[in-house]
Amino acid sequence: MKLLDLTLLAAHEPWVYTKGWIVTIAGFLIVIIALFILSSIFRGVANYFTKQDAKKAAPKVEQLKEAPKPVAKLAEGEIAPEVLTAIGMALYLSTNLHDEESNVITIERRVTSWNDKNYGVRHWKR
Repeated sequence: MKLLDLTLLAAHEPWVYTKGWIVTIAGFLIVIIALFILSSIFRGVANYFTKQDAKKAAPKVEQLKEAPKPVAKLAEGEIAPEVLTAIGMALYLSTNLHDEESNVITIERRVTSWNDKNYGVRHWKR
């Protein structure tokens, strides 16, 4: 009982409120510093992996920068393979039609324990 009286008496002292503000401000500063440290770590890890990806992609970029292969000389009346490819792709895209849809949604309601009225919280009188 004496401990309880001592606690109640100490709760009304001004220094208790001062220490409460100190704890609050210290906790706030600890959280802000921890967030700053974590964001710095995450930013550093992201930069590291970005540099690693750039190093891996560098040889591929250099290969792409090489001069294109010379086009073979075509005989008269012959069409270049690139032109034939472009024509074929255009024909494929223009004739690639999809099936006709009925535009009817066929969703049937199934009774499960998730949507069953018997398991409802409220039972409305109807």
